[in-house]
Order: sequence, then structure tokens, then C-alpha cells
Amino acid sequence: MPCCNAVTNHPNKPDVGSNFPCKPTEDGLFSYRNIPEMKQLREDMRKENPYTDLVKDVCRKCIFAEEQGFPSYRSPVQDVPEDDRIYDLKVRLFGNTCNLQCYMCHIKNSSSRINQTEKMIQYDEKVSDFLEYDLIPDYLKKGNGIKSPENFDRYVEDIKQHADEIKSILIIGGEPFVMSNHYKLLDALIECGESENIVLKYDSNLTKLRWREYKASEYFKKFKKVYISWSIEGCGKYDEYIRYPTNWEETVNNYRVLMINPNVEITAAITLSALSTLHLDELVNWLSSRGIRYQFNNLETPEVCKIDHLHPTIRKELSRKYAGTSLEFLCKELDKDVLDWEIKWDNAIRYLRACDYVNGTDYEETFPELKV
Repeated sequence: MPCCNAVTNHPNKPDVGSNFPCKPTEDGLFSYRNIPEMKQLREDMRKENPYTDLVKDVCRKCIFAEEQGFPSYRSPVQDVPEDDRIYDLKVRLFGNTCNLQCYMCHIKNSSSRINQTEKMIQYDEKVSDFLEYDLIPDYLKKGNGIKSPENFDRYVEDIKQHADEIKSILIIGGEPFVMSNHYKLLDALIECGESENIVLKYDSNLTKLRWREYKASEYFKKFKKVYISWSIEGCGKYDEYIRYPTNWEETVNNYRVLMINPNVEITAAITLSALSTLHLDELVNWLSSRGIRYQFNNLETPEVCKIDHLHPTIRKELSRKYAGTSLEFLCKELDKDVLDWEIKWDNAIRYLRACDYVNGTDYEETFPELKV
């Protein structure tokens, strides 16, 4: 795909209507960029007015988010490569193994979430609809979620052969640091002598820095640079609830351990969900006071976790709190007139009760403001 947020005719994505082709990884990881449609997409993006019909179709999710005042996944390239390293890879080849079951995570991205969802459905069948459980491919529900384990070594060899053209690699999970196969790719890049020229990028919850015999920080020393997007949704008990079963103190300590390495740069990534919005100002203040840069991710699914599922009284209070602050961009969404708010609010509470049933948590104890 052009990117994981693009709208294409992908067989496992429930996007509505697009003729833009995707291509099986079995055909090779580097041939896709040269198909006619990808060449046309790049050409359109370089135009003075890049909003062609093609771009508006393929990039509709990001364009919509930008029109609503939310951040999007796309941004202009800041520097043009001066050498032959032109590839910025975003690789999801290592399965969906994850040690957390985050409240707002799409279940396809976490083995723990899928297991959690199956238990939640036993408590409330509606959860299956909330989390689109029936749309998840069977291979993601089994084992480590790797679709083609027999082809994995060929994928690694494909990347290895093009290593001298690779500028950076973004490793996607699951949780990368608990996925053994991802370390096999790092070993291959080190063995071929190209690791010191390649930047590693991660989306990580920072709850684990080693897995079995693998220690992430030891690998980081052998690469040009490591950028980590730290998934975080609140301070203390708020993060522990939303990103269950995170241990806040251990995660913060892991951040401190990694920052000792000058080769590592960490930015906080906050997903704008109903729960994270409740105390977002506290998290932003905590990050800012420590000089930690942060960015926001717009939540698309699950719908039941979106901001518009909060009770109008809560949204009104949050809007008053954030008006005139750096978080004022949220007020447009918070002030929105949600016609079916009763249904959305009821679904939000049903979902939280199902989470509590499986996790042994209590949303009212952690977020008493939800007792409207």
C-alpha cells in the first residue's frame, strides 16, 4: 500500500470504495513503488495543487482529519535525499504479538487485544460489533499473527539485498520489542554491514526493553539513529487503565534508561480518545516539564472510543477547560452537536464495563467524572 492509512482495494481493510491497487508482499517488497498507479500518485503529489481526484481518493482519511482540525499521518518531506538511500520502509512483517490490551487499540494490532475481545464478547455480545471482531482475518487470531511464516526469511533477504538503498525502517507490531522475528531482521542488517547507515523507527509502549535473549538497547548502538514514538495516554493511573496492564513507574524508568543512549530520540504519541481527552492537560504538562516532545494521533476506530461518545455534559466541561490553551483545537470536536449522543454514550459505558469485566478494573474509580 502507499501507506497503512491509504484507502485501497486491500482485501483485509473495510474501507469503502477504491480502485487503487495494493500488492501482495509475496511479490516482493520493493516492486510496488514502480507500478503505474504509484508513479501517478507521486506525480500528483508534486503538483502545485496536489488535490487531484486520485490524491483525494487514496488520501481521503488524512484530508478529512485535517479538515476537522485533527492531526493526520501525512506531512511534507523536509529534506530531499542526497544519496541513493531513498527508501523509508514501514514494515509490518513480524506479527501482532503485544503484551498490552489498550482500550482504544484496533484489535488487529494486538494479540492480547484479540484474546481480551473474545472474553469481552462472552460478557456482552455487542462488543463484537464495537471492535469489528468478525472482520479480523483468521491468521491474526492465531499464534503470533504472521500471515506467511514460510515467506518470512525471503522477506528479510529482500530487505537485506536492498539495504544499501534504505534510509530508515519503521517497525510496526504488535509491540516491536517483544517480537522475536524483528530482531532477526536487525541481525541481518548488522551482518550485511549496512546497519550503521540505517535509521530505526519504532512505535512502542516502552513497557519492555528486552525479550528472551534479545536486548533492544544493545542493538540500538549498531544503527545510525533510533527514533521511538512512545505510545502514552495519561499520567499514572490513567495510563495504567487505558493501556492495561501498563506499570507506570516501570515504563517511565524504561524511558530514562533509553535516554542515556545519545543514539536514541523519543517522542510521545498520544491517541485522542474519549478517555485520554479527560486529563490530557495533565499529560501535556508532565511531558512539557520534562522536555519531552509530543504529537497527537487521530483515532479512527474503534468508533466506541471516540470523543463524540462522551456525555454532552462532560464534553461541555472539557471544552471550557481547554478553551484558550494549547489544546483548544479539541473544542471543535467537543462542541459538536451529536444527534445520537444517547446511543453513543450508552455504547461507551457498555464497552467500559466489558473491559472492566475482563481486566478486573473499575472505570468509575479511575475516571469518576464519567458518573454523570
